[in-house]
Amino acid sequence: MTIEAVVALKTLAQSKRRLSAVLSDEQRCDLVEAMAQDVLSCLLGHPEIDTVHAVCGEGWGRSVFPEGALVMWEEGESREGGLIAAYEMVAAKTAAERLLFIHADLPFLGQEDISAVIAASLDDHAVLSSDLTETGTNAVLRWRHQSLPLCFGEDSFARHQQAARATGTPWRVVRANGVARDVDEPEDLDRLGDDDPNLGKATARWSAVADIKVSMSATHRAG
Repeated sequence: MTIEAVVALKTLAQSKRRLSAVLSDEQRCDLVEAMAQDVLSCLLGHPEIDTVHAVCGEGWGRSVFPEGALVMWEEGESREGGLIAAYEMVAAKTAAERLLFIHADLPFLGQEDISAVIAASLDDHAVLSSDLTETGTNAVLRWRHQSLPLCFGEDSFARHQQAARATGTPWRVVRANGVARDVDEPEDLDRLGDDDPNLGKATARWSAVADIKVSMSATHRAG
């Protein structure tokens, strides 16, 4: 049974704008690239993932990505803009039996996280995996025959579950540490300086060069 993964990469210069309060534009773009490299490397290295699709906005080049069964798409190929349109564009063009839609800002993503999501999809179940607050959704696995719509955005975890009920789609929730720990806010940068062995190699290199300290985001919060 084929499983393919889809990662959407926003226009590089516009990515993670909320980090601009504590990072320069160069640091921010370098971090976005590093996290994407780690997520794509993890997906490409997983034995159950047949192909990885990356839908890229402006500013992304093939040279920054790891080698492997990676298919590049331009965001402009989708008829409408936005994350969901990018995901659904690829879904319409592949014959994979299962598709894993997963975000690119998950520097702690590990093989075991992907395996847990895939295992939960047995018996024709869709799978939802949230962020730490269980308000956002960082990964969705959907079978090709399922009509479950993607609901990424504000309060997406609750909206995905409501959509599953409305469409009669059986689903399971997987709480995977590597999927939950995204990087969206300045305080999330604290996690990148803790020498966590689960931190992806590219992001760890970025953190060492950028020398991001816990006090940086703490100062931001205090201000």
